[in-house]
Amino acid sequence: MQSIDTPEPTPEIPGTTSSTQETGTMRIEAERRDDGVVLARVRGEVDLLSAPDLRTWLQEELAAPARLVLDLDGVDFLGSAGLSVLAELVEKSGGGRLNWAIVAENRVVLRPLEATGLAEQMPLHADVDSAVKAVRP
Repeated sequence: MQSIDTPEPTPEIPGTTSSTQETGTMRIEAERRDDGVVLARVRGEVDLLSAPDLRTWLQEELAAPARLVLDLDGVDFLGSAGLSVLAELVEKSGGGRLNWAIVAENRVVLRPLEATGLAEQMPLHADVDSAVKAVRP
């Protein structure tokens, strides 16, 4: 008998609302916290097929000035289309409309960020707690 792996649910923090969006090989689990921080955990592959969905989600979520923590530690593959979405976030953050941080300790994510020079342009953190503290007012 074959077992089906199901992801462990993300523990909810009191005073938050959460939502999940799943598209093919990528999943976005978002928590909108009372302190105004949006914590988005991205899982799976961010590639040519899924990157447009991430871009759309970010555009909808960040329509107004925002505080965002993008946790990429669950990403298994980060392709050039995903890097393009992250480069757009770097550009958007320049106008002060976005206070954000990325959680990335995963080599699959860090290596392409470092190779392209994006790592030097974005606020990288080793864990969610330090990223949330960095964007909190």
